[in-house]
Amino acid sequence: MSKALPVVSLIGRPNVGKSSIYNRLTRKSFRSMTHDMPGVTRDRHYSILTVESADTTEQSDVILVDTGGFYPEKVEEPNKKNAVEPFFNIMADHAKLAIKESDLILFVVDVREGLLPFDETIAKYLREVQKPVWILVNKYDSDKQMGDETEFYKLGLDGDYITISAEHGLGLNTLRENIFGFAKKFNEAKEELLHIQKGVAPTHDVVANIAIIGAPNAGKSTLLNELLGAQRALVSNIAGTTVDPIEGYIDLNFGHDVTKLEAMEDQFRKSNQDIFEEYEAFLEENDQSELIEFDQDEMELQSSKVEFADEEVEVDEQLDTEPQADINTYRSVKIVDTAGIRKQKLVKGFVEEQSVFRSLKAISESDVVVFMVDSTKGITHQDRRLCDIALEKGKSIVLCLNKIDLVSHLINDPKKKKEWMLDLRSQIPWLNFCEIITISALKAKNISSLKRALKETILIRNTKIGTGKLNRTVSMLVDKNPIVLENSRGTYFRVKYASMLKSAPPTFLFFTNKSKGIPVNFKRYLKNGLRREFNLFNSPVHLIFRTTTDVERRVKKVK
Repeated sequence: MSKALPVVSLIGRPNVGKSSIYNRLTRKSFRSMTHDMPGVTRDRHYSILTVESADTTEQSDVILVDTGGFYPEKVEEPNKKNAVEPFFNIMADHAKLAIKESDLILFVVDVREGLLPFDETIAKYLREVQKPVWILVNKYDSDKQMGDETEFYKLGLDGDYITISAEHGLGLNTLRENIFGFAKKFNEAKEELLHIQKGVAPTHDVVANIAIIGAPNAGKSTLLNELLGAQRALVSNIAGTTVDPIEGYIDLNFGHDVTKLEAMEDQFRKSNQDIFEEYEAFLEENDQSELIEFDQDEMELQSSKVEFADEEVEVDEQLDTEPQADINTYRSVKIVDTAGIRKQKLVKGFVEEQSVFRSLKAISESDVVVFMVDSTKGITHQDRRLCDIALEKGKSIVLCLNKIDLVSHLINDPKKKKEWMLDLRSQIPWLNFCEIITISALKAKNISSLKRALKETILIRNTKIGTGKLNRTVSMLVDKNPIVLENSRGTYFRVKYASMLKSAPPTFLFFTNKSKGIPVNFKRYLKNGLRREFNLFNSPVHLIFRTTTDVERRVKKVK
């Protein structure tokens, strides 16, 4: 069994600096949003924190949890002018859940504001739960405040009192050393407990990052909770509930295909130099001393030469990829729930601006985007724009129609469902290669179909296509629909050699007789042909056209 990891939670009323402490401890300055306004942090954030002994000879890991502002007593009538207050009751429930699952509670108070009634209420609640509690007296910035911390002794808590300044980084080394001491004692007492929270850390190699994006109130947080099997993200019927990206990990069973996947740091990519050397070797093998146009007979002869080698490689690959009986077929993927993104002109205030920025950053860092659409509203102009942003950044897209339990009159009638789906497709014709999954995150309906689509998409992004197969396919596509390039004096477009430059997303380099003036519709034709031949669905396909002169110039420039 795996060794237990102690759970350490930061608890306190709003705006005392919990997120600043969390960011400082994890050494990730943008992990949790910080702003001088109560209620900015709403969800629970989890991180694996590595702490060291004072002499740095030993290390230990703990699960550090950041929580939203905690009011033990419910806010009965929230002020509608304050956009944060409607979430306080839900935030309190999440804080209580964090306390329940904690092994150590770090109760954060503000030395500048002094002891407030809310602090005393929280202390009373913490005494009732009977968990180890340390009091972190935050915003202790200078020796001029010496003695101010004694006011908090009135809380009557038995734990350690530690003065810190998250803003200036004071006292945090002492806090880390104390947490290490707690973790060491915890592990000695509970060596074989599986206490780690679901989805906090990967249990296998991470093979993909997945971002859940969409408009506000599309059901993104509900889907994250369902996938993780834990109430990680705060859920309400108020648009804009999620502020910070909330992340977790799930395990997917890839079966025999698991051997096609590599850990994320081992992404397949070729440099210009590699491609050029590969091309020169191709010419030498085919007795070509210089670049010439291939006629049909020569192309068939070269294809037959390459075909035999490809078949040998395919057999070897099949033997190598057959998993052993005891191989682990599971891999972990990172899931990130993001804040809803509205139209730019509707975005107001610092918090929402930061939320949108972090959501866009999550898209940039992802491999696959699960785009959530509210079935009751359909695909909006903003949805189409966000999909375009994801495609421009080379991300695979799985369209997810959520809340189908609310449109049962369409889903349960096969004829109406077909017409509905065709209508949706007609609104996004440029995404015809993306799969549409209908789900109900709230009712946990069709989640298995979504997981299946994610597994297939991850495998597609890791596809490596052999040079022989690729060149035969490209030659077939070009010969099937030959085109004459504009301003080329009747010259037909030819592809002399093709190579897969990289995966994730699939990117191909074509050595051609002309690299300029290729019609957009012909590029689309080539992409669709490659997509059909090699099953490259849910993913954009990138084509790069170069003449030999172009590549030689680039290689010399790099040198």
